[in-house]
Amino acid sequence: MKPGQSVEPVQDWLLTSEESAMGFREDLCDESLDALAIRDAIAVRPLTLVRAAIAAMRSQSLGCVVIVNNDYAPTGIFSEQSVIQLLLRGASLDETSVSEFADPNFLSLPITTPISVAWDAIQSEGVRFICVTDTSGRLVGLTGQRGIAEYVSDCFAGQVAVQRLGSQPWMCAREGA
Repeated sequence: MKPGQSVEPVQDWLLTSEESAMGFREDLCDESLDALAIRDAIAVRPLTLVRAAIAAMRSQSLGCVVIVNNDYAPTGIFSEQSVIQLLLRGASLDETSVSEFADPNFLSLPITTPISVAWDAIQSEGVRFICVTDTSGRLVGLTGQRGIAEYVSDCFAGQVAVQRLGSQPWMCAREGA
């Protein structure tokens, strides 16, 4: 750059971190779960044997199955982590039901719930999968970390492309005193 030459201004759409984080949080509060990618879930009954659940997970390339009751309401999930716990305890794949090793981080939310609630659960409780239900409590599908990541990259492509890498999510990082 030559002396006296002005620097091109940053594009107008690029917001400061504070403005961007505030708008991002507002969008998460305003949008409901139906704005996220909701994947078809594999629904199983509580007494489904683990081997059958694992076969379904593999065939559909999903990390969990949703345990549902007779009204098709989610009562738990059996995930890849459940499989690890089952194997560590030496349980039989052919004699153990999915309900015996249901994931303790199970979360089910109505489709009308703000995305911010799902975001908070993922951040604070380490929830990976979220069962999405209709207003009657019947299973609609699954979302979670992947659905939110896709939402963020689609809706905030400009901001995502220019964020620094770090250990904390950019909306939680604070600078200054």
